[in-house]
Amino acid sequence: MKSLILALSGLLLLPSFGAEELKPDSEGYIRDWLMLAPIPLPEGESGSDALFRPQIRDEATLRPQAGDKIKVGAKELTWQNVTASTNYFDFNAVLKTVNDHAAGYMVTYIECETDRPEVIMAVASNDEGRIYFNGVDIYAFSEPRTLMLDADKGKVTLKKGINVIVFKVINEKNNWQGAARFLQNSAAVKGIRIATTPQ
Repeated sequence: MKSLILALSGLLLLPSFGAEELKPDSEGYIRDWLMLAPIPLPEGESGSDALFRPQIRDEATLRPQAGDKIKVGAKELTWQNVTASTNYFDFNAVLKTVNDHAAGYMVTYIECETDRPEVIMAVASNDEGRIYFNGVDIYAFSEPRTLMLDADKGKVTLKKGINVIVFKVINEKNNWQGAARFLQNSAAVKGIRIATTPQ
């Protein structure tokens, strides 16, 4: 099992969130995201190769908001707000279609009032998954798998202010899902807020 790579990320000096403030669920899972999908993969490209090839320019530093449009190949896609109905997000359920051999992105913004060092980030993906945290490439799982919550864990530092998660998930066939949460002392981290806009 591949492990989460520790990365200490710099503070992003962005404005505080406005009236729309969201929180993780009672177990700490992030349910509110911005989604961009599906992005079809070239015929013959493996999921592992696709994971390490940017489907979008500057994917590590994505800062979208709902309604933003982006052209990927011949297709124009639109970032949309997504609230997962359970503790993991499901691309196919949102899209209401099965999308084999495709890539998708989930982005969310985490606001902290103080620095939170050595917080555990627990993640899972179906199939391959990659995470950029505050612009830093911290995690990649490069094999097909079913979703198993908290499959991989590692320490990160949540900085005071805005922290950005870019979660890229590759689907080989059938189910296409992912999950993420923050833990401290085996319990959900308290006192953090979520938004789907950097403003």
